[in-house]
Amino acid sequence: MAEIKIVPGSIQLIKMTDAEYFSAKYKDYISNSKLGTINPDEDGSPEKYAAGIKSAYSESFELGSAIHAMLLQPDSYHIAKINKPTGKLGLWAEEVFQLRQQGLPIIQATTLASYNVDYYANKFSAARLRTAIKGSLKFFLERRKFEGELDKQTLFLSAPMQFKFEQCMLGIASNPKIDETLYPQGLLGPIEYFNEYAILCELEFIDEVTGVITKVKFKAKLDNFTLNHETCTFTLNDLKSSGKPVAYFMGNNVKVTRESGETAVEWWDGSFQKYHYNRQIAIYLWLLNATLKELYGYEYTPKANMVVIETVPEFTSKVYPISNKHIQSGLAEFKKLLTLVVEWMQSK
Repeated sequence: MAEIKIVPGSIQLIKMTDAEYFSAKYKDYISNSKLGTINPDEDGSPEKYAAGIKSAYSESFELGSAIHAMLLQPDSYHIAKINKPTGKLGLWAEEVFQLRQQGLPIIQATTLASYNVDYYANKFSAARLRTAIKGSLKFFLERRKFEGELDKQTLFLSAPMQFKFEQCMLGIASNPKIDETLYPQGLLGPIEYFNEYAILCELEFIDEVTGVITKVKFKAKLDNFTLNHETCTFTLNDLKSSGKPVAYFMGNNVKVTRESGETAVEWWDGSFQKYHYNRQIAIYLWLLNATLKELYGYEYTPKANMVVIETVPEFTSKVYPISNKHIQSGLAEFKKLLTLVVEWMQSK
């Protein structure tokens, strides 16, 4: 057994972009995602933890990022009407354009882009180059004439992702619960809300048998949280986009027919269980609670929601309150995985 404490005075609450959060500046910090690489239940191991997180590109990730940006930072982002090619070809085309803007010759830019975005890296033949240019030419021509909105970062999506994005935003707009959750109103006035803040801190892992203290740096990126001074509550809201019907997100009891012909009810896990979101919510809520106490002196009641956006028809959105049972199980898993990390550190 062990005890985990936040080192007094180590907490920082900083508004931060994803680019900075995932940059080398904070590479020494452990995160919830990093913990997943050592979790046996997520096919993790000490070897995978040591290797680090390997990002995998997908258009679904780009779609989710665009939804996040326009829900939480609409004053900072703009979705271009210009469509890039689908899949990794679109990522390659965008990278080529940026490299050309930096003055690189066309052959050097196309080859370097293939490495940078892992688009047929080490296999980028002349034939692949011709195919890639043919599939990207319309985007290149439109991109050269494009002028984005001033003071906004422009996001480019493929045509299928642009359609899905627009349908998702319509689905969100039709559900007033989404806006009420992220940007609530109190009886006497607006409730404070905070978007895209990171928490940085140092943790002490105290072995209750030996008394040995191991310090680790930890980070978390919060989508949204609100402070209601009227009800003395703070609420953590985490956005998730899902490529499956939103009704299945939290898991369901499903009626099944066995081979014998007998019917029964079985529990089927949803994305919440598959991706261990209970751990993420629990860690973030624990850190936020400690942050508000230390920085602002708040002793408010914590709450948490998952705001789920369906990226397939019917493009439904739903807010799921997270129970204390889920939070407690998530904290227990956090403690177990941090123990594995400390054991790995001590074995080096």
